[in-house]
Amino acid sequence: MDTRIAPPALVVALLCLLGGAGAAAALESDTVPSFWGGLWWAVSLMTNLGYVYGTPHTTTATVISVVLMVTGFLLMSLLSATLAARFIRSDAEPAERLSTDLEREILTRLEEISQRVEALERRLPRRE
Repeated sequence: MDTRIAPPALVVALLCLLGGAGAAAALESDTVPSFWGGLWWAVSLMTNLGYVYGTPHTTTATVISVVLMVTGFLLMSLLSATLAARFIRSDAEPAERLSTDLEREILTRLEEISQRVEALERRLPRRE
């Protein structure tokens, strides 16, 4: 998992959150009392908690709700995958280093054995 994607994803999620908060306050003024109420509504949807002030009454607000829910789900998935990748990478680095050192040692020993076999072959009389 490429961890460089997390910062832009957070920015997009923040923009969706703020845009959703404003849209909820504007479109659902009878259920969402203010921008701050809209922000709470958007955060609740993005964290998959559900509707705080009730379901939307307009189609546009329903679409915004779906966008917020999907964005929240994707963001949570992305962040958990990014954290998991960091943990796996930090656990795998010592093992990779050990494996590389071991491979280097094996190759060195094989080269030594190969040279000894060649030296022994040169000492043996040729059969024809």
